[in-house]
Amino acid sequence: MPDILTMSQRGQITLPAALRVEYELKSGDKIFGEKTKDGYLLRGPKKNLLEYAGCLTSSLSIEEEEEIAKEGLSRHVLEDGE
Repeated sequence: MPDILTMSQRGQITLPAALRVEYELKSGDKIFGEKTKDGYLLRGPKKNLLEYAGCLTSSLSIEEEEEIAKEGLSRHVLEDGE
């Protein structure tokens, strides 16, 4: 049975507590939405930066995207440590 979500006057939707617990969602997490032929699909946040590889439309292979992601993560970690 589908969950019923209610939209507030500001356009906000609250996810049922059971879903938040099941998917380990917390305040501030980003939820990804995608229009599909069947409706609108919500996806929970990725827990690892490398899980984002392949999520953007590009001419790069998954391996190339993973390498770029790894390089970006390395730069990010180094910049935070400086």
